[in-house]
Amino acid sequence: MRTRIEVNPREINRIVRIINTHVNEKVFVKNLLIELLVKKVSSSDYFFILLSKLQELGIIDGKRDFILIKKNISEKLLTRLKKGIIEEVEKRRKIFVTPLEVAKFYQCPRRFYLEKITMSKEFKKERGRAWNGEVLHLATQMFINNLMKRRVRELITEIPRIAMNRYKGKITIKEKTISNFLLKLYRLIRDEKFDILISERTLLSMKRGLIGTPDIIAGNERWIPIDVKLGKIDKRGIKKEHLLQSVGEALLIEDFLRSRIDECYLIYFQSSSVVKVKLTKELKKEFMFYKRGLEKVAMEKNIPPMSKLSNARSRVCRGCHVKPVCDHIEELARLKKINR
Repeated sequence: MRTRIEVNPREINRIVRIINTHVNEKVFVKNLLIELLVKKVSSSDYFFILLSKLQELGIIDGKRDFILIKKNISEKLLTRLKKGIIEEVEKRRKIFVTPLEVAKFYQCPRRFYLEKITMSKEFKKERGRAWNGEVLHLATQMFINNLMKRRVRELITEIPRIAMNRYKGKITIKEKTISNFLLKLYRLIRDEKFDILISERTLLSMKRGLIGTPDIIAGNERWIPIDVKLGKIDKRGIKKEHLLQSVGEALLIEDFLRSRIDECYLIYFQSSSVVKVKLTKELKKEFMFYKRGLEKVAMEKNIPPMSKLSNARSRVCRGCHVKPVCDHIEELARLKKINR
């Protein structure tokens, strides 16, 4: 969670370099947005602020879908524009949260409060599940980043070994299971004919106050987020917190590309399952409802209650990183009642 965003000046440089490569061209805005995404610009809001300033200066002419870039942006002008954009963004003070934080808030408002407001120490086990998740996401990122450069068979063989060596002694999953997972992921990419794949790209939406890093952004004629989960899907279906996180990541991509996202994929490691989810207006509204609840808790001084989910003890409390702190709060509450 953040209360302000600092603009990286290098991102403005990248935007300007892209614009300057299209001087004397009429360019579709959607194509420029894809270029920005590929070139690691975190927010298209910077781009649209810049466009408004360039239009005032007569450097571009534009309509909703395309712009005509009439002149090159000089270094002197870039310096002035950069300063203006940074000042404008820094005025927009609000709470920025991640889709994962919203999902955690849904699970347990108190855990969110302890992790993000009081900054309680997180107790991370030296070996096991938390590290398994990290090695899985590292392997996925390496696979996506190299998929267009090397043979799939080589990647599926080599990447699990490389990723596991970085977490040696901390993980409990096997090399073979990571290889099988990457093969499953590759088949999904192949079958859906995705031709743009971007992994672990941090995105920012100033409009919604969201910041996050989708596992995979996949595109062809449409854009789809793919979320990698360590666990498994059971007969009750997708966990609500997983769904909420995926909805939030879809909203980030939607805001960046100014294009509606209608579907997402969740791919589960332990059950080797791929789930396709239709993203309705209702789901997006529900995500924003929990986000507003999170913001309210962040602004208040009261410690929120523990999770009210029916199976919270097994689903949330077990393995919670801040459980020792939460236990102390409950014990103090019991002592207060006894001493009344």
